[in-house]
Amino acid sequence: MGRTAPTYRQALEERMKRWDEFARLLTTPEEREAFELVRTGARRYAAQATYVGSPDLLESILLSVLTDLAARIRSAPGEPRARP
Repeated sequence: MGRTAPTYRQALEERMKRWDEFARLLTTPEEREAFELVRTGARRYAAQATYVGSPDLLESILLSVLTDLAARIRSAPGEPRARP
């Protein structure tokens, strides 16, 4: 028997395909690079998002992206670290 629902990673990739038109319309290389960082962040935490099993795909994507961006900010050289 086949799956009746896509896996999280499959659903994520389907969503990313829908974002292709947005990415195509970005005008500068910096914007395109920033958007690719967002996509990377969404994919980076796919295992965690799969384990949580939230029915809201966008919530999982946003949490993944925000976590990735926060980690990048904290590890950026010369950036002040936020106090815990």
